[in-house]
Amino acid sequence: MSDNNPLQMEEIGARAGSHLDRHTASFDVLQPWKIISRNNVYIIYLSVLLFAFYAFARYGFNWIALSTSLFVSVPIGFAIAFFETRSQEFRRRHRRTRFWFYLLYRTFRVVCWFLVLFFLIMLLVINLPVNTYETIFPHSLYDFFATRKLWEFLGIALAISLFSNFLDELHRKLGRDAIYNLVLGKYHQVKEEERLFLFIDLNNSTDIAEEMGEMEFSHFLQDYFYDISEPIARYFGRVYQYVGDEVVVTWPLKKGLRYAVCVRCFFAIEKQIRRYEKQYLERYGRVPGFKAAMHGGNVVVSEVGKYKSEIAYHGDVLNTTARMLSKCHELGSDFIISDFVREKVQFPNYLGTEELGQFQLKGKQQEVGLHGVYLSVKKSEVRKRRFFRKKVMQ
Repeated sequence: MSDNNPLQMEEIGARAGSHLDRHTASFDVLQPWKIISRNNVYIIYLSVLLFAFYAFARYGFNWIALSTSLFVSVPIGFAIAFFETRSQEFRRRHRRTRFWFYLLYRTFRVVCWFLVLFFLIMLLVINLPVNTYETIFPHSLYDFFATRKLWEFLGIALAISLFSNFLDELHRKLGRDAIYNLVLGKYHQVKEEERLFLFIDLNNSTDIAEEMGEMEFSHFLQDYFYDISEPIARYFGRVYQYVGDEVVVTWPLKKGLRYAVCVRCFFAIEKQIRRYEKQYLERYGRVPGFKAAMHGGNVVVSEVGKYKSEIAYHGDVLNTTARMLSKCHELGSDFIISDFVREKVQFPNYLGTEELGQFQLKGKQQEVGLHGVYLSVKKSEVRKRRFFRKKVMQ
């Protein structure tokens, strides 16, 4: 394989040191979500809404109360979203907990966060020489706890948190875009769109299923699908469907090409699986391996079904991607892309490609050009080389 070729590695490293790739040098829209998970961004909006309602309940449309509520709500929202993101491990361990139990527990936890952080900010403001008249802050802690203000805050926090967490859990289980599209009727009429599709297939699934048994293999698949969902969401992909041990991910063309998120997603999934390698070995005695193929183009999108409606994609792009996936083992590549993707994506320095040739895929009349994608240089190595190059130039 070319990723073990030292000459190619040296050439790529030199390229990385000679110039900055415009995608890694420019602002990366994904950077904020490394601190706050995309799934927890709603907590910031929840915080703004909660304190705005509290200010309105206390003083009506008062600009002083509303402005102080905004001043407090944004940092509290960011803080809670950060802590909730750090608690992903807890959520992973309790992913099989019943829906309503987890919903109530999460609501209780978020409300406690709001109370604790609001209490700490109140302590700070009360001890400052500032006038708290017509703000959401009490004149004293006794004024807050000895009146109905505390119960008003708790009631509003509980109601808004419960409703928001319910919607978030519903979106997480059914798909955020799918619910919006069905409710708004976006695809009630048949439409044509340009999209990218990533097919991810578990390696040796038949052998694993026979070795583990049906029940254990189902648990194995549950954990595997759960773990790869976070990097898919972080890189703005949407799971279209699960087919057996296969996952189909899709992006609108422009969104998938921006910052090369469509190809970077695959390596983010690999990193996520490596992160939980120890847990997989302890639980199942093996770590899931997978291969993937990506292609893009025009597809037809429509809402199908009367009693269980869903958004469905039709077109040659999906058939071609499925045929490409079957070529991974034959070509000795874990991740292959088509000419269409290779020509449109601006690859970051730490990813390399290898031309695999033109192939007559099953059921296709025209040949399709395939390319292997591999992690050629670690991102940390690229940064290190840039740093030393700048030092030498100085």
